[in-house]
Amino acid sequence: MEISNMYGFLLNMWIMGKIDEAYLTVQVTKRRITDEEKAMILATSQV
Repeated sequence: MEISNMYGFLLNMWIMGKIDEAYLTVQVTKRRITDEEKAMILATSQV
């Protein structure tokens, strides 16, 4: 699986608590990340 360019940015934003699951869902809809990438981000703990 190839990681999208936005994955790392959104992962960092998620860890810092700047975005929520709804925001990630929008990014999947806009095809900026995949459903798999969203699941990996959501599985990561936040600060």
